[in-house]
Amino acid sequence: MSGFFCYFYFVKIFFVDCFDAVRPLDKLAFPLTSFDKKSLYPITFNKSCLDLRVGILTLREKWHRLTSAFDLELAEGDGLEDGTVWVTKHVVPSEVLLRAILAMEEGDVLRCGGMIIALRYNRSCALKPKDITEGIALLKGVEDLFLLTGAEIERDFKLLVTKTSITNVSHTNQLLGNAFYIAEQVTMECATLNSTCGPIYIDEGVTIMEGAHLRGPLYLGKGAVVKMGATIYGNVSVGRQSVVGGEVGNTVIGDFSAKGHHGYLGCSVIGSWCNLGAGTSNSNLKNNLKTVSIYDYKLEGFRDTGLLKCGVFMGDYTRTGINSSLNTGTVIGIASMLADTSFYAKFVPSFAWVFNGDTQPYNFDKFMEYLETLYMSKNEELPEWHKRELNQLNKKI
Repeated sequence: MSGFFCYFYFVKIFFVDCFDAVRPLDKLAFPLTSFDKKSLYPITFNKSCLDLRVGILTLREKWHRLTSAFDLELAEGDGLEDGTVWVTKHVVPSEVLLRAILAMEEGDVLRCGGMIIALRYNRSCALKPKDITEGIALLKGVEDLFLLTGAEIERDFKLLVTKTSITNVSHTNQLLGNAFYIAEQVTMECATLNSTCGPIYIDEGVTIMEGAHLRGPLYLGKGAVVKMGATIYGNVSVGRQSVVGGEVGNTVIGDFSAKGHHGYLGCSVIGSWCNLGAGTSNSNLKNNLKTVSIYDYKLEGFRDTGLLKCGVFMGDYTRTGINSSLNTGTVIGIASMLADTSFYAKFVPSFAWVFNGDTQPYNFDKFMEYLETLYMSKNEELPEWHKRELNQLNKKI
């Protein structure tokens, strides 16, 4: 069990990955449905759910900003004091949720869709379930990361932006609508930005090259680059210092990742430090117009998402070669290299080297040598603790 700390002194919130092992729930008189972090693999292989960006902000950042307006404290520890509140890490914080937490009495168990999301602890009180049905968003599966992006960009935009900021925009650009935030030191010429369908938030140091067409809801993280002629359709969140080109829609791209060339990326989630080779494209719609199934690490098998449109889910540090083709609902683990030009399998494990129709383990020393070079190319230092973490993941997987 883990959490994080900020200085408030009222109701304490502690975060848990899963309620299955929480001691007060051992003898529930009602069914227990609890979240499992594996439901968000491969994106959460090496990061907490709290560090997932959903919209403009990560869940951790959302909690910090929202609780500043409520009598709530985010705390570290086991949270075994009477009156403390335990919250699952996969719930997206909102004003509706925080008000519901403040209204909880000791022993209350808050549920959404039958899944436990919060508990107000008391070692002696009988546990009482309370259902909340509206205004709550959950990351139940990896596809929710792209499904919630547009709405969360709009919510975060209202949280962060008090007035439109476009004073530093060159006259060569075409702006439609008025829901913009364009930070300092943004380089942008001869681009079109349309915020009539949702807000556009452009963070510090972003470069948008000539001929790019951007439609909101959209977030471009610090230092991101949008290449010439790129088309971004909306419901897109791009991480810090990532590069985007070609055609992108309904997609989340992590930090330091690159999709810098022509090709389509849609209804997808790409981790951090990934690279999509020139011409890489994904399918997000089956030819028979049936719903898309994806590999689920929790189930250790495929499940039907119920979605007609569903693209690719790629873990951190994974790369594709030029002209790679990714099928509908493809799931790729972390630290893999895909070097074929035909369609890949719909599930590619972590630390895999895929070439000429064959899948072999990626030599870990070779991978680490590449990773060291990659970090150096971005003027970043690869932490020793992260090397050890990746080594342990490699041995475990």
